[in-house]
Amino acid sequence: MYGHMPLPEFLVLLKLAGDAELLHPGLARMLGATAVIGRPEALDRLRAQETPAAIGRIRFHLGRCARRLDLPSLRWLVAGEQGPSSLALFALLTGIRPPQYRGTALDLPHDAKGFRCCRLLIEQAPALRRPLRLLAARMHEPEVARWAAVAEAWSDLCAQMDHELPDWRAEAREAPVLRSMLVCFRELDPACFVHSSRIAA
Repeated sequence: MYGHMPLPEFLVLLKLAGDAELLHPGLARMLGATAVIGRPEALDRLRAQETPAAIGRIRFHLGRCARRLDLPSLRWLVAGEQGPSSLALFALLTGIRPPQYRGTALDLPHDAKGFRCCRLLIEQAPALRRPLRLLAARMHEPEVARWAAVAEAWSDLCAQMDHELPDWRAEAREAPVLRSMLVCFRELDPACFVHSSRIAA
């Protein structure tokens, strides 16, 4: 579905959809559509079919910056599961702000759903693993200190997620301990890292 649709009409459309049909925001984003609704298998086929064209569009949109991204990173940018945290992480690791991202570096993951998107990013775009390790060494920079702490604890966060949610790739449910760990990073005072690094120096 393309173009503006009044909310009442949109709600009627959702009611007409079958129980097996899903609303897919990610695919709508890829296609530049208002909404995409369909059966999971049909949506998967449509995503696979449209991904090459979407990669071409994002390359054109990014211009020269696109040359800094490998194909898996571009594929994630157009077809990956995304949220504010994973988009913020992508921007930090690549230096390229995704066109669809409207947030800030403060968009840290605060629950399993947010961290799942971040983890899928690193898994689906392996070239970003090295920048993630480099990010972990930047805790002396106030603007990225919280993210650097997350990067430094990445292995521990992944291990906890594996323990609480062995099937995390399929879906994100509540993970109380992981959530508590992530909340700690959001509450960190970046000034403490800067002060500590100066003392160490």
